[in-house]
Amino acid sequence: MIENLCTALPLSPQIRDLVTQWRPTLPDVPAAAPGVVVRAQAATEQTYMESVVTFLQDVVPQAYTGAPQTDEKEKIVWVRFEKTDINDVARSPEFLEMHGNVSVPPLCLLIGYTDGMQIWSISPSGEAQELFSVRNGPVRTARILPAPHISPMKTDSFAVKRPLLGVCKSAGSSGTSPSFCCVDLYSLRTGEMVKSIQFKTPIYDLLCNKRILVVGLQEKIAAFDSCTFAKKFFVTSCYPCPGPNLNPMALGGRWLAYAENKLIQCHQSRGGACGDGAQSYTATVISAAKTLKSGLTMVGKVVTQLAGTVPRPARGGGPAPQRPPPQRPRPGVVTVIDTQAVGRGR
Repeated sequence: MIENLCTALPLSPQIRDLVTQWRPTLPDVPAAAPGVVVRAQAATEQTYMESVVTFLQDVVPQAYTGAPQTDEKEKIVWVRFEKTDINDVARSPEFLEMHGNVSVPPLCLLIGYTDGMQIWSISPSGEAQELFSVRNGPVRTARILPAPHISPMKTDSFAVKRPLLGVCKSAGSSGTSPSFCCVDLYSLRTGEMVKSIQFKTPIYDLLCNKRILVVGLQEKIAAFDSCTFAKKFFVTSCYPCPGPNLNPMALGGRWLAYAENKLIQCHQSRGGACGDGAQSYTATVISAAKTLKSGLTMVGKVVTQLAGTVPRPARGGGPAPQRPPPQRPRPGVVTVIDTQAVGRGR
C-alpha cells in the first residue's frame, strides 16, 4: 500500500527500510492495495462565465426535477499536520540531504472523515502519497505517537511495534464499550492492534509527546506513560467548556495547559489577570487594618472573660454553624503543570 513512497521520494536506505515496513493489515484494509498518488496541480479560479455555467448545470436541473443533486464527495470532519519519526529532521538527518538546497522534509497529513481516516505524505514538490487508510466508522481523533524518551531506568515495551497510531473510533476494539470511549493503538509496522485503553466517558481529544499520552475527557484529563502506557496522573478539575472543544488543553515537550474550574490562590502566577473579586492594593491594606482591629477586639474580650468581668455565653444556645456553600466553577482560569514533576507525586 505504500511501496510507491520509496520511488516517489529519494529516501536513504535506513528511512527506506522503515517506510517499506509500514504495511497496514487491518481487516478492512487490503494489504495489497496500492497507495493512491495525487500529483500537484496549480490552483485555478473560475471566470464569471464559467461560474454562471456551473450554476446552470447544478441548480437549474433541481428546479425541474425537485430532487437535490447527490454529492459524491466525502465530508471531512477534521484535518491536521503531524510531526512524526518519518519527517522529523532531528531524528532523521538524511532528510536534510534529500532535496539538495531545499532542507524541507515531507509533510504528514491526517484527514478524518465521517467513515474513517487517511494518512498522506506530501513532498515539497506537492505530490501526495497515501500511507494509511481505514474505513470502518467515524474517527473522532487520531495521533501518530513519536518515539518515546528512553531513560536508563526504563525500557520501551513496544519498540518492535513502532511507529504507533492512536485512534479514537465510534466503535472500539472490544465492541461493548460506548461510542468514542476507548483509544486503540495500532502498529503501523505490522498493522495489528497492540493496546486498547478503555474509559467510561467519551473521549474528545488526544495529545502526545515523547514522554506521555494525554487523553482529554469531559472535565477530566488522563495521562499515560509513552513507553508502557501505564497510568501516570489524572486531572479531575477541568472547567466544563460549552464547546466546540469541551475540554481545551495544550501539550508541549514538558508543560500541560488546561482550563481549570477554580483558582488556587497559592498557585497564581505573577502578572496574571485577576478576576472580578480581586481587590486593589488600597482595599487590601484597609481590609488588613480591619482584620487587625477585629483581632485586637477579640483578644480584649478573651482577657475580660478570663478576668471574670464579662459573663461567658451559654453553651448550646446559639445557632448551629452553617457550612459554606460549595464553590461553583469559575471560568477564565488556565492551569499549567509540569508533567515530569507531577508524575513523581508533586
